[in-house]
Amino acid sequence: MDGTDEGISAWITVNFLTGDLHSDSSTVGMLDLGGGSTQITFSPQDEKTIQTSPIDSIRSFRMFNSTHTVYTHSYLGLGLMSARLAVLGGVEDSPLAGSTELVSPCLAAGSWVSWQHSDVLYSVSGQQAGEPVYESCRSRVQKLLYQKVQKATETQDVDFYAFSFYYDRAVDLGAIGEETGGTIRVQVYEEAAERVCSGPLSPLQSPFLCLDLVYISVLLQELGFPPHKQLKLARTIDQVETSWALGATFHYIESLKRH
Repeated sequence: MDGTDEGISAWITVNFLTGDLHSDSSTVGMLDLGGGSTQITFSPQDEKTIQTSPIDSIRSFRMFNSTHTVYTHSYLGLGLMSARLAVLGGVEDSPLAGSTELVSPCLAAGSWVSWQHSDVLYSVSGQQAGEPVYESCRSRVQKLLYQKVQKATETQDVDFYAFSFYYDRAVDLGAIGEETGGTIRVQVYEEAAERVCSGPLSPLQSPFLCLDLVYISVLLQELGFPPHKQLKLARTIDQVETSWALGATFHYIESLKRH
């Protein structure tokens, strides 16, 4: 299953579980941040969005006797772990061609940590003393994402659920409960990034928490989410997991009906 189909399937899942797929009410959007890719999917309410979006970002499909049209985009290589490697200066899928000793602008000067990714063990050290960590890290992330992400219209007007690493990092911040989920403003990721990058980490925090939070905050900004926008974070809805698997099952059953 490619990333776009995964995004659509996750959108079907969450809207089925919220009851919006069967009602006349507006559906909710879906944000997923995995390790290798990230997806955004929502149903545009404005015809202009459909007309002005890239043709491959608009998909229509039948589900439960209704036709749904969604804006969907999957960004391969911009998942959190792949982005982390890129920010650190590594190259995906070619560990033998590059060094496993990396320098991060998102680690404090003099710090060192080992990190395993795709069966390669990297040695990561902090930058030399100079520009503050937050500003240096944010600049590197902005360069990584420059012109790689499309701003989606209507992000202010559509309610969004966010999953995977969006959820996990909010848990790390104590912004939501690990089991209960909750809501978070986009701005909270940015404020937390600045705080974490500027201060000492506790022994229980990941040494990459600064980098991860900076990446999430810049990614959401590039996708078009304003600072005040609230995202809903949930691992389950009515005790059912909010993954793409349920939506993919519905999609498959629907395809059998057509044949």
